[in-house]
Amino acid sequence: MKKTTTEKLALTEHDYEMMVFGFYSRWCESVTTNMKDYQAVLSNTAVNAWFLMELTNCETEFHTATDRYIDSPTITKNDMQNCYNESTYRLFNLRPMPLLEKAKTKTPKGTQVFNSILQN
Repeated sequence: MKKTTTEKLALTEHDYEMMVFGFYSRWCESVTTNMKDYQAVLSNTAVNAWFLMELTNCETEFHTATDRYIDSPTITKNDMQNCYNESTYRLFNLRPMPLLEKAKTKTPKGTQVFNSILQN
């Protein structure tokens, strides 16, 4: 029987979602140069859908690499996490430039970034 990503990584659904959000947030930081663009990209539905599609492709690669070892007593949660990291790290080399440019230019003029709202 095949295990899910959460089972292989020994995570709850909530922990998995938080991990994916943290990963998405770090990726958004890596493709932007300022807080305004970061927030615009982070909140863009099309960019998020693209990211989740690419993450699904990476997770398919992760499952292909790990399915044959699932019953091995020598494979640890750490091993699975390392393999997951290796499978998904390539996302940091991908940038859907048309989507990113559209997300950055879609932000209305005069929109304040979250940090500047908090400082006032």
